[in-house]
Amino acid sequence: MREKELMHINPDTIKRNPDNPRLIFRQDELEALLNSIKKVGIQVPLSVYKDDKRGKFFLIDGERRWLCAKKLNLKSVPVIIEPKPARLENILRMFNIHNVRVQWDLLAIALKLQEIKNLLAKEGKPNSDKDLAAITGLTLTTVKRAFDILTLPQKYLTLLTKELKKPRSEQKFSEDFFIEMMKAIRAMENHVPQIIKTFSKLKIMDTFVNKYENGVITNIVKFRNVSKIARSEKAGISKDKSLPILTKLIRDPKYSIEDAFRDSVADAYESRSLKRDVESLIIRLGQLKKVKLDPGLGRLLRKLLGIIKLILE
Repeated sequence: MREKELMHINPDTIKRNPDNPRLIFRQDELEALLNSIKKVGIQVPLSVYKDDKRGKFFLIDGERRWLCAKKLNLKSVPVIIEPKPARLENILRMFNIHNVRVQWDLLAIALKLQEIKNLLAKEGKPNSDKDLAAITGLTLTTVKRAFDILTLPQKYLTLLTKELKKPRSEQKFSEDFFIEMMKAIRAMENHVPQIIKTFSKLKIMDTFVNKYENGVITNIVKFRNVSKIARSEKAGISKDKSLPILTKLIRDPKYSIEDAFRDSVADAYESRSLKRDVESLIIRLGQLKKVKLDPGLGRLLRKLLGIIKLILE
């Protein structure tokens, strides 16, 4: 066999690549591709390799096209037959293909990253997060987020898998939800460990999941305010004030993150932000000594002066 050759073969002789990181193919996306193939056929050949021991072909690229071909009962599909890759090479090729395609689900990436890490370790090769990012073409942030997902309890990995099978518009819980939630829990663990001692991580997760499901948490970005409450000392608020607020947030099913933020550190963070703005304004106003003052700007400055006097009084 030449190094690569183009053939037409029966899709029933092709098997799914067991090392393909992609776990989920959403029905709406498959339907769109299936309708396209109905009209114009398969325009891009599938890539496969042959396992001589079993006489079967295994996919390297083109699983969605293959699934559609089987559903349409096509008698043959165009394929490019390539040499059989080694296991690590096989997985890494999937990542190389992914880099020019639609983003995979983070959970799928995470599971295969763990396999790559194990294979590299077995061969005695570097396998840090930076090494994995370099070898797969992923960003370091994506690698870290992927491993964060793998720290979820099994029941939430199962929940996430079920959600990912739905069309994106119908998903209630996303990977981003769990990433933001875990960042908030990590902030509590690092800055107010008393909370973790009082409530287990699983209890806190269950609380946040239930609040999101019941509409008490309306936006996953709100979890960042939980982190701000946990780091209250950076805003000049003692833990003695933030700790009971976080405790109430976990115990009270109707107490929202917005309420907790307002009752604890909202004013302090607003003052800190305003202080930075004023410091920047002072620097810019100091530069006005060297330029001619615009009449409109002069009116605004006089108005600002009046507001400042009221505040100071």
